[in-house]
Amino acid sequence: MRTLSLNLFVLLLISFASCQQKEKPSAIAKKNIFTNTQNQTRDSLSINLIDLQKLGKLKKTQVVTVANDPVYHSTKHYNALPFLDLLNSYTAIKNIDINKYQIVFECEDGYKPMMPLQQFLSVKSFLAVSDVDAPKGQLWSKITKDGHEMNAAPFYLVYQGASTKDTDLKWPYNLIKIHLVANSQNIALLFPKDDAKAQLGFELFNKNCVTCHSINKTGGNMGPELNYPKSVTEYWDKKQLKEFIKNPASFRNGVKMPIPANVTAKDIDEIVYYLEYMANHKL
Repeated sequence: MRTLSLNLFVLLLISFASCQQKEKPSAIAKKNIFTNTQNQTRDSLSINLIDLQKLGKLKKTQVVTVANDPVYHSTKHYNALPFLDLLNSYTAIKNIDINKYQIVFECEDGYKPMMPLQQFLSVKSFLAVSDVDAPKGQLWSKITKDGHEMNAAPFYLVYQGASTKDTDLKWPYNLIKIHLVANSQNIALLFPKDDAKAQLGFELFNKNCVTCHSINKTGGNMGPELNYPKSVTEYWDKKQLKEFIKNPASFRNGVKMPIPANVTAKDIDEIVYYLEYMANHKL
């Protein structure tokens, strides 16, 4: 009887120890999740806006009025929060040299406009989380662009006191993430250091094309990659390529690529020359 009791005690002891061992990994996992969340919201050079909204960190908004909004082409009102306040909540971002970084805006549809961080911080920007003027029961009004209906959700970057005619200033909607990327890791990788003529094309490409198209996997992915594994100059006739850049809709029905504004025939020549240069400088 005493032997039976002793055996029962041993079994209970083993069972208890086994339960304790099963609980420990779970407790460790919870601790890791908490730590990763803290790191993501405090010490990262990337900001996931969707995650911040789920954590309830985008609620302290104010109504911001934008005259002559370049996307809606009217005076608009948004529920928004100062973007600088958001950036300042990130320790790593607050301590970087702003002259050495680009700010990249990642949109849900693959559009990835970018601009120098110093330039971005020189204007008063806001992260709009909803459209005050939207129809009842909706967070956003629909956007119509070149005959296509676009969606501003989930976020839209707007400015106050900035010229809407400044094409260097980016107004990305359908925004989901923000990245700060060192110049040496991004634009510098696409810069043709040893060819002055290609540098002219690079500047034009960087201003007009890189937001939608990537070269060597750097840039937007709304449009096709233009250099890797094959350069567009390797499978397109050069004359036809220039005509396509000049007027994409004359080649493809329903194409989303817009006619480039204020881009001359000479500019297109320089862009294509740059693409030919990069065909010899792949990954």
